[in-house]
Amino acid sequence: MYDPSLQLLSISEELQEKIFPHNIIEKGIFVVNDSVFSGFIVVVALLLVALILRLTIIRKWKTTPTGGQMFLEWLVSFFDKSADEMTEDYGGLMGPYTLGAAAYICCGVLVELFGLRPAIADIGACVSLALCTFLFIHTLGFVRNKHRRLKHYLNPINIITDLAVPVSMTFRLFGSILSGMVIMDLIYIVVQSIWFVGLPLVIPAVVTPLFTLFHAFIQSYVFASLSLTFVSEAIEPVPKKQKKPKKSKTKAVQAETV
Repeated sequence: MYDPSLQLLSISEELQEKIFPHNIIEKGIFVVNDSVFSGFIVVVALLLVALILRLTIIRKWKTTPTGGQMFLEWLVSFFDKSADEMTEDYGGLMGPYTLGAAAYICCGVLVELFGLRPAIADIGACVSLALCTFLFIHTLGFVRNKHRRLKHYLNPINIITDLAVPVSMTFRLFGSILSGMVIMDLIYIVVQSIWFVGLPLVIPAVVTPLFTLFHAFIQSYVFASLSLTFVSEAIEPVPKKQKKPKKSKTKAVQAETV
């Protein structure tokens, strides 16, 4: 007899195995799970790609650009232009940072296509990225406004708001990546459970790359945009307190006579 509760229980167990990372190495306090392992692979892959680009396209830079050179110019100029528009004098610093963070997030999600757990599916990676943005926010805020930035912390509400920034960025990124994993696993489970209807296996094979690509690009773009937005708010010049104009003696005398 078909028991739906048993199927729901099996689905929940499968989802728990997907949600929580598995430890690959455990030696005392040194623990490496599968998301951290994917993160190492992503970092090595990005460094190799950067080295290859430096030795090929960048080394042989041409006046008439090739396809790879045009794509590289568009990618770098997109982040540099966005950083210049939002952070003004600090675009040369925020442009490379947002490009690097977006590349790590994008590649950290795309490794799922190769059967690996996404590197961003570990909350430690999300916390690290959020703290990097948090450091840029307050460092550039102090550099731009100097001692006037201290007035920002005289209001307790501003302190709570600033502390909420890395927390919100961490859980937004972590929740988005984790929800994408859960949705794809649900698709696999549904297809497997109703296979008797004749649903082809082509559906998950087509949906998975499209959904993963869309998810990777969206999350990397959103994180870069939020980082630039928070930094632009921090470097806004603090308005100086204007002194009240003193009343002239003539006006004081007229007021007394009246």
